[in-house]
Amino acid sequence: MAIALENLAKAIAPVLCHTAEDIWQNIPYSTPYLSVFESGWVRLDEAWKKPELAEFWVKLREIRAEVNQVMEQARKDKMVGSSLDAKILLYVADEKLRQQLAAMNPNPAEFKQNNGVDALRYLLICSQVELLENPDKLADLQYKSESELMAIAVVNAEGEKCDRCWNYSVHVGESSEHPTICERCVSALAGEF
Repeated sequence: MAIALENLAKAIAPVLCHTAEDIWQNIPYSTPYLSVFESGWVRLDEAWKKPELAEFWVKLREIRAEVNQVMEQARKDKMVGSSLDAKILLYVADEKLRQQLAAMNPNPAEFKQNNGVDALRYLLICSQVELLENPDKLADLQYKSESELMAIAVVNAEGEKCDRCWNYSVHVGESSEHPTICERCVSALAGEF
């Protein structure tokens, strides 16, 4: 938090000089500099540089771009209305990437542990993502894209639409207290995350 606060103050100092100085003067701990302008520009710690993470996110953006193209075709043909009406079937040839994607695609029990904020379905803006071991399941589907590296298809999401978040889930209706919302929203309303 301290690093974020100091770097924010340094970054806004050229434009919002008084605000940056007010932040600096009210930092609740001592700093080696009396003014934000004495501290210099933002310096990033070398430990934060992770080229493998940057490469992973480049691949994620490529997957998302491809998903968006297939999704748009399904939308144009009125197969889905919004992207949350869809389930993405995704195959990637790279085993390491598939494992990384699997870590981002938790089952409902794992959602409660980490709030699901980094879930693949949120990155792809859809209700569900199914990772496939091979692309054979996509053969008969209409809305798809295939290449050597990946295969993507869009199908209708399974389950019912949650009245609160609009995501489709097979768990809508399981809560007697909240019969029209999904398991994640039930947890949110219960204050569990």
